[in-house]
Amino acid sequence: MPVITADLTHVGIFVRDLDRMQRFYCEVLGLVASDAGRGTTAPRDYAFLSSDPTKHHQVLLSTGRPSDATFTTVNQISFKAKGLDDLRKLYRHATEQGYGRLRCLSHGNAWSVYFDDPEGNNVEVYLDTPWYVGQPHTDPLDLAMSNEEIHRVTEAYCRKDPKFMPVEDWQEKMRRSLSSQAKENSGE
Repeated sequence: MPVITADLTHVGIFVRDLDRMQRFYCEVLGLVASDAGRGTTAPRDYAFLSSDPTKHHQVLLSTGRPSDATFTTVNQISFKAKGLDDLRKLYRHATEQGYGRLRCLSHGNAWSVYFDDPEGNNVEVYLDTPWYVGQPHTDPLDLAMSNEEIHRVTEAYCRKDPKFMPVEDWQEKMRRSLSSQAKENSGE
């Protein structure tokens, strides 16, 4: 039983080159700097980035990543796209820029483009589909297809999944599960 139910609101990343990383997230993913400065308790430089006027920051960049670190502990940083055309545009840009580990996948419940940021952190830009299937689930995503073809192909293989359902049905199932858990936590 959880102590609380919390929403994920932002991610913090230790970086080597703050300016380069800030440019990347602003120029590629449309975030803007909402604040920047040097910490007093933790004497590091910080940049706070957001793409939502109601959120002070969604990404926090902080200096302090060791120069000899050979891996990142961040599994992925996920951003939501507005549509398949945005995914195509991003894929073209990532291809032109030579971003590492570039790949397009369909998870059944989402279409995703993955690539590395300049310091090797895995970035996902995704778009929800109208379906739910059991996870993990990956199929190739061909962004050269039309939107209609992508929808048709995705729905066809999603319907083969034994857990397939429209996303609204899955959301209702989750609402019931969360409500039940909340009642259990409150002792009702």
